[in-house]
Amino acid sequence: MATNRTDAPAAERGRSLMDWFQVNSRLLGIAAAVVAVALVGMWFYNQYRQNRTVNAERSLTLAQQSLASGNTSLAMSDLQKVATRYEGTAAGTEAAMLLARQNFDQGKYQEGIDALKKAADKAGPSRANVEGLIGDGYAQLGKGVDAAKAYERAAEATGPYESERAYYRAKAARSYAAAGNVAEAKRVWGELATQEKSASIAAEAKVRLAELTARRAGT
Repeated sequence: MATNRTDAPAAERGRSLMDWFQVNSRLLGIAAAVVAVALVGMWFYNQYRQNRTVNAERSLTLAQQSLASGNTSLAMSDLQKVATRYEGTAAGTEAAMLLARQNFDQGKYQEGIDALKKAADKAGPSRANVEGLIGDGYAQLGKGVDAAKAYERAAEATGPYESERAYYRAKAARSYAAAGNVAEAKRVWGELATQEKSASIAAEAKVRLAELTARRAGT
């Protein structure tokens, strides 16, 4: 009789569990279906991304071949299509940068800048390079302050790469100075002068600071 009293609660728990499954079987089925749909959706999305990446790289290669063959007009048309259709992919960003360089070579700096601006927000790891090219375009247009701001954005996008960050910040300081914005130039050079991991830029910063100070004193 003691054994029966011990087994009774276990049997009751078993019946309760079975009753719970019976009552909630519909909800469990719905939950399983939702999970299955989500997994299938993820698989299709990953396949889509992989196919898009492959197609973007293939299209970029064709555009580069046109560029290498000297067919600049066709290459620029193809690069524009890749940059637009595959925006946000590595190939799309590379296409935008190549297109901008072609425009720069033809003296169409604003067109090149416009192409780069469209790619900048989705450029990912290439954001610094894109912003740096935007800065180069503005520098060619004689817009020193706009160039400096683009270089500073490039510096911010370099992540943990301190030497690259210092490189872009130095370009920003030079652009501020060229535009006559001495205060901003001194601010950036002052920060770079203490840059321990970029000795050459730190040395240049000290020289530039002395020049700017002497220029201010002379005026």
